[in-house]
Amino acid sequence: MKTKFTVFCGILAVALLSVVQPAKAEDKKSLTFAIIQTEEMSVLGQRWEPTLKYVSEKVGVDINFYTTTSYASVVEAMLSGFVDIGKLGPKIYIVAHDKSGGDIVPVVATGRPPNVFYPEPCACYFGTLATKKGSGLTTIESVKGKVLALVDPGSTSGNALPRALFPDEIGGKKLEEYFGRIFYSGSHAASVRAVHSGKADAAFISEATFARVIEAGEVKKDEFNYLWRSPEVPLDVVTVNKKTMSDELIKKVQDALAGMSKTEEGKKVLKEAGYYAYVLSDNSKFDPLRKILASK
Repeated sequence: MKTKFTVFCGILAVALLSVVQPAKAEDKKSLTFAIIQTEEMSVLGQRWEPTLKYVSEKVGVDINFYTTTSYASVVEAMLSGFVDIGKLGPKIYIVAHDKSGGDIVPVVATGRPPNVFYPEPCACYFGTLATKKGSGLTTIESVKGKVLALVDPGSTSGNALPRALFPDEIGGKKLEEYFGRIFYSGSHAASVRAVHSGKADAAFISEATFARVIEAGEVKKDEFNYLWRSPEVPLDVVTVNKKTMSDELIKKVQDALAGMSKTEEGKKVLKEAGYYAYVLSDNSKFDPLRKILASK
């Protein structure tokens, strides 16, 4: 079995993917996996190639790997039938599940190892509002009128939760009413760099990705102030497209991913991907997040 790595970008990606006629579920000889490009393609490829090779061999199908520049592109590619498997953030998963009429569902959650923000392994994470140390921006009041970086319209901790929950901290105001300017950085790692370089005064960032940037040696944890922390959020999930995959094939993919932590080979692959396990997941795991988003 083999994997093929390709990059699609933005609207062009959706246009190209929408013209592809998906194979019937029972005829599948290969699968297409898509993910948002959260960091350099070379780094992303190194992280995911061992995992996809492992799953390809366990399931007995070839896997094509695509990256796009937005969560929306991944979802549209799944809705078009071109993409069979997609890694989605929690909030955009809820959108995808609803838009697909329940055909896009999670099979496993990505369980992260302990990191500099949270000392226990967990299929969860938190979002944080960070500023650069030495900037004088050490309180929520101090960032009023400043430049804020968000991640992506489909991001949970980098957009949805701040918009839903942070107004409680700023007198009920919308983010646009409180901050002087807001821009989307495109990724959590890019938001870390924007704050560190001074391009942004503050940013809402996933602690899971923040930890990876710190562990890579790009920045240090103590170079930042942390002004706010979100409630616990389900970590990203690997989702499947029930319209393009048979129940049997879905089960094989789920078993391959969930079984990694039970073998030495699988543990090695997980380590390379930066996870401690893939944890079984289903749609009901997102009900608490649905309540948070619906209540605001």
